[in-house]
Parts: sequence; C-alpha cells; structure tokens
Amino acid sequence: MLSLRRNGKPVCGGFMAGSDRAISVLKLFTLEKPAWSVEAVSESLEVSVSSAYRYVAALVEAGLLTPSRDGQYVLGPAIIQYDRQIQLTDPLLDASRGVMGDILRYAPPDSVVLLCRLFHDTVLCIHQVVNHPGEAGVSYARGRPMPLLQGATSKIMLPYLPTRDLRQLYKERAAEIQAAGLGGSWADFRGGLSEMRRQGYVITHSEVDLHRIGIGAAVLDEQRRLLGSLSYVIPDTEERAATRLAPLLSAAAREIEVRLGAR
Repeated sequence: MLSLRRNGKPVCGGFMAGSDRAISVLKLFTLEKPAWSVEAVSESLEVSVSSAYRYVAALVEAGLLTPSRDGQYVLGPAIIQYDRQIQLTDPLLDASRGVMGDILRYAPPDSVVLLCRLFHDTVLCIHQVVNHPGEAGVSYARGRPMPLLQGATSKIMLPYLPTRDLRQLYKERAAEIQAAGLGGSWADFRGGLSEMRRQGYVITHSEVDLHRIGIGAAVLDEQRRLLGSLSYVIPDTEERAATRLAPLLSAAAREIEVRLGAR
C-alpha cells in the first residue's frame, strides 16, 4: 500500500486511514464546481469540519489540491504531473498512437480517431488525432466524462463487461438502455450485446454529436478483458465510408492488442 513519507516519517498520518474519504473529496471537484472550501466539503460529505480539514490538508500535502482565494481549494499541480506521466508511459496509449495515425489517413476530411477508456459509469477519451485540426471538433475531448450508453465509442465497450456488471446496469438503468436502442428487456439487451461482439464493431448516427457517424471497436488484453475502445468519428455525409472503415477499425484494434502483447 502506498505511503506518503518525508524524511522517513509518514506525511499526514491520517491520510491512509481516511483514504476513502480523501478520494471522495477529490471527486467533488468538477467543471461545474471547481473550487471548494473545507466547510463545503464537510457539509457535502457529512463529516465534521475537523475531519474535512484533515482530508483536505493531506491532499494539499500530496499536491492533489492547492489553496485558492477566499479559503477555497482547487485541483493541484500533482494532477498535471501525473497526466504527463500517463501520456509518456501508458502502455495502451503508446501502442495506439502509431496505429491511430495510420488509420486516420483512410478517413474522409473532417474526421477524428479516438482512443477511450471506461471510467466507472462514464467513458474518457485519452487521445485523439484529427485530419483537419480546428475543423473536426467532437464532444469526446481528452478527460471529459462521456455517457456509457450513447455513441459507438462507448457502446462497443458494453459487450465486454462482466455479466454481473451488465445485470446491475440493466437493473438500475433499464429505461435509459431502452431509449438508447439497446433492448427493451434483459434478454434483448444481452442478445444485442452478443451480436455487437460477434460483429466486432458498432456504427451509430448522431448519438453524441449531430451530423456525425461513430464507428467503434473494442481493444482487449490477452485474457480478452476490456482495455478501452478505438473509434472513428466522421461526417454523416460519409455513410458509404463508414461501412468501408468499420473492418479497418477492427483490424487496427487487433494490431494494438498485438503491440501490447509484444511489450
């Protein structure tokens, strides 16, 4: 277990004891509310002000939070350091960059290739390449949480989730699943996901961004467990291109898997 130490002594000894709470503090920081006071943290997490202060102090010591104005705190510089480390050392990203650049050459103008990961019940873009910079903006920006049940980029991940997770997802979000065209019953949902898995890719139209076609393929590890997804986002005027690009995308996902296995 990770332990923060300075000069051989633990830093903020209460950090590990309250690590779950400290993580809960970090989760409070969003684009909608990027700054929090200790009092607001205390109220939101329903803990004492003294406890909230300890959690915040530990996160400040770790560089994950930093003081702002008016007694508030914002995300700290360690976040930037860790993001840079991810970009330089993430095996999935390293194995994917060259492949993404290669397959972008076959896409029509104003297209994007995305690499995404699952994060809890959302999907995060970790890298993208475009063939017309400044003209091919899509909602899947790096680090922006995106819905799990909309768009080919996200939907292609569903067939590779454990059955127990899918059952829980259906139990909690059956109406959303039906609205997303993924099935009106558990049997329909499972059957549709099995067909996605058999086909190896998903194509969607204007589910995330209007006038965009999404084409998604899963990237798996050696045990056939989900690592993420590779996808094209192309203009909706390129329907014929979508059917041509889909098998190319699936082959590219397999190439990434081979590269990962060779590391």
